[in-house]
Amino acid sequence: MRVRPFFWFFLAFSCIGVLTFAVLLHTQVPAVMQVQLDQQRPVANGFTTLELHLTDSQGLPIEQAQVLPDARMTNMSMVTNQIRVKSLGHGTYLTQFQLYMAGPWEISIEAHADGFEPITKTLFVQVE
Repeated sequence: MRVRPFFWFFLAFSCIGVLTFAVLLHTQVPAVMQVQLDQQRPVANGFTTLELHLTDSQGLPIEQAQVLPDARMTNMSMVTNQIRVKSLGHGTYLTQFQLYMAGPWEISIEAHADGFEPITKTLFVQVE
């Protein structure tokens, strides 16, 4: 039995189409961010430290993520400009804020990594 050239062409075209689709399709998978505050009650004029741990849905650490923290008071128009972010490796990141005044603060952290959906976490803390 002989296979006609049309079917060979159809098979090759189908394989190339599937491979092209697989290369061009970029899916973003969900990620998990755990945030831990280093102290129970942050104090004004000191640094407040947050430890972040980024993992994929299977628990593997996410390296080389871009972490964008932001802190602002909820009862007045005040933001902090003193923010540091440091990667400790194995999906762990350290962020430090200098919260200038006592009162309620909102800390938002956004993380971006290639191949993962962006994650945002918001914490509300009372600075003494």
